[in-house]
Amino acid sequence: MHSTAATMTQPLTLTHGGALSNLPLFLALDAELFAPLGLDVFAAPLDGFGSTAGRLRDGSAAIGTTGFTQVLADATSPDPLVAVAGSGLRGMAVLGRRGATLKSLVGATVGTFADDPMQVLLADVLAHYGLDGRVHVRMMRSLQAAADGLEQGEFQSVTTIEPWISFLRGRGATLLSDGTDVWGPDYPDTILVARRSVVDTAPDQIVTVIRAMLRAERMIGDHPRSALRAVAHRFPGFSLDQLSAGLVGQPPCVDLRGKQAALLDRWPTVRRLAGLPPDPVPSTLVDFRCLARAVEAEAYA
Repeated sequence: MHSTAATMTQPLTLTHGGALSNLPLFLALDAELFAPLGLDVFAAPLDGFGSTAGRLRDGSAAIGTTGFTQVLADATSPDPLVAVAGSGLRGMAVLGRRGATLKSLVGATVGTFADDPMQVLLADVLAHYGLDGRVHVRMMRSLQAAADGLEQGEFQSVTTIEPWISFLRGRGATLLSDGTDVWGPDYPDTILVARRSVVDTAPDQIVTVIRAMLRAERMIGDHPRSALRAVAHRFPGFSLDQLSAGLVGQPPCVDLRGKQAALLDRWPTVRRLAGLPPDPVPSTLVDFRCLARAVEAEAYA
């Protein structure tokens, strides 16, 4: 979607995922909140699971929302991703078929997603409950495939996100973990990231993107159903009630200051899954200076 601004000749290319945790950016785009801030933006349509990370890595997108573990997985890149703000809290889960328990997963097939926070969540849940190495983990290709696989018995358990969690629980799926049992109550799912080079050379653009997301977050808080109605076209097949239930489980949180530990604490698991040694986590993967500027600017807007 484009917004028009005479001050720029080329739109800023943004990218995003497909989960409800992207809601502040979705609403900023659909409610055209960038134009009043003087920023022209373009957000390419989602092109399959993992396309967001691909666009950020190959430089075809400068800034975007993505799973929070992406900054950890990308840490050794010459121009690594940096967490610059939040987007959505919580809203991930390990679900089982009706009546399943964690103990009943021994020897079962569990589906998850490679290179994603859901894979990290599953790894930490299995380790926490003594199930590491006792289940068969298979990577899935889409959230729809996860839902179908769980309901058809291909998987005894899957990891998924909102609004799929609320949808599947409404159809009888059992909640085995919502992440708070292993990560605490304030873990992020999706965050706003930018390349280190963009943070260093174009901080004003990042500040403006964050300001638009902060405005969207206020709109969500004031009129949640209206906000969801504006972005409902992004979630075909889901009712407004299902999206509302998902929003309860995955509230927006753009100002992630004070919650970075929940992000950085996942470093050992990300390294283990990648077969890498548990080196110290780099101190440069979180940079909230643009976030602080955006919050201050909005306080006086």
